[in-house]
Amino acid sequence: MATLAMLFNGTIIKMRGEKNGRHHRAHIHAWRDDDNVAVFDVLTRRMLRKTGKFSPDEIYHIKSFIAKHEAELLANWRLLNQDNATWFKIEP
Repeated sequence: MATLAMLFNGTIIKMRGEKNGRHHRAHIHAWRDDDNVAVFDVLTRRMLRKTGKFSPDEIYHIKSFIAKHEAELLANWRLLNQDNATWFKIEP
């Protein structure tokens, strides 16, 4: 899973390529630690699922990051779903 960015509070934004996978929508995984993970749709910014606890403030910052970097996240989604493509990091 590619680590794309780290937010100011330590939340790590990750994305996995899923060529021919079960997911066909661009999404990110927001990791605070192994017990606290949330998945967000890039286009709608809707939280799809989560484990553990994220405060409303943390969710707001994750959604703000997605809104600010939507084009970069979508570009990485396309790259990660191609053979031998190189993804890039995103500055928060």
